[in-house]
Amino acid sequence: MNKENIKKNILDLQFQKNLMIASTSVIIAFTYGIGVGIVIITQQIRFNDFVIMAIFFIISAAVLGTCMAFLLNSIFHIKNIPRILKEKLPNREQPKTFK
Repeated sequence: MNKENIKKNILDLQFQKNLMIASTSVIIAFTYGIGVGIVIITQQIRFNDFVIMAIFFIISAAVLGTCMAFLLNSIFHIKNIPRILKEKLPNREQPKTFK
């Protein structure tokens, strides 16, 4: 294999890794949202108690904040891969990107 193919394969693996992280983050956040919705509908948490609401808010912020951090980081890296390909392969046909 030549160096261009190796670089493209590495970038492809990075793209797949970041895409998997982004989709997993969305799935976790969506599942957490459904769970919170079920808890609210079935009234498993009493919204009158300040301590329980504070704990619920802290846990929710940690879960959703982590998911958003991973999602935004992955999207940033996914958007950089076509730019890297253009720099690494100037003489070849450029891959089509969606905007």
